[in-house]
Amino acid sequence: MKISYSVVLYNTPIDEVERLYKNIIKTMPNKFEYDIFLINNSPENTELSTYLEGLECNDSHVRYLQPSKNDGFGAGHNMAIRIAESDYHILVNPDITIPNSSAIDKLVGFMNDRNVVLCNPKILNPKMELQKLVKHAPSILDMGLRFVGNSLMKKRQKWFVYDTEYDKVHEAMNLSGSFMVCNTHVLKNVGGFDERYFLYMEDADLTRTMAEKGATMYYPGAYVIHDWQRQNRKSVRGILTMLNSMRKYFDKWGWKLW
Repeated sequence: MKISYSVVLYNTPIDEVERLYKNIIKTMPNKFEYDIFLINNSPENTELSTYLEGLECNDSHVRYLQPSKNDGFGAGHNMAIRIAESDYHILVNPDITIPNSSAIDKLVGFMNDRNVVLCNPKILNPKMELQKLVKHAPSILDMGLRFVGNSLMKKRQKWFVYDTEYDKVHEAMNLSGSFMVCNTHVLKNVGGFDERYFLYMEDADLTRTMAEKGATMYYPGAYVIHDWQRQNRKSVRGILTMLNSMRKYFDKWGWKLW
């Protein structure tokens, strides 16, 4: 069994990259072979490039990839997906921490047993509190409510994020891109991420695409820790990028009002 990881970096601090790199190695079950693809989406950051080159030279498991320009989150991961030779490919955000090797072992075992093509574990914040990142397929209403806060249509908002179902295995049509375990063959078959999305909604799109090939599941038997930063709520540029991605998503999958 072989596992591959891909991590898209954008001006990521070197100490954060090193932390994740060591975390992946430390939590890799001994019975698996593995590759780690590190994609530098900030090619002008020569300090980061030099560090990644050094990692590749010193560790045969590491593959350093650098596009000529930043074409987005999905395009970065696709560089690795196209050349990955593994049974399962794990898409990892730089701010993820894997708690132990059991997490990887359980996720792979679950996917093997159930013929799952895409899977999210339980995702916790650094305080070990649940992050409700698994969602129903988005509608215009649901995405609009995400921008107005928690005060309006509370019941609908709780439904959208599977408010009460995080201790149960269940199928989902909108999994979080912060940590996705994918059947590599199926992921390659669908062409990876749709590169029309620069950032945001690409994980919802990929879940829906993969769901056409098999089960896309939430599995609470394993967890990872995610230091989540909601950039789309923090800047005008982030909000505009999010709105543009929403338009592309609904153009592709239909403008469902609710």
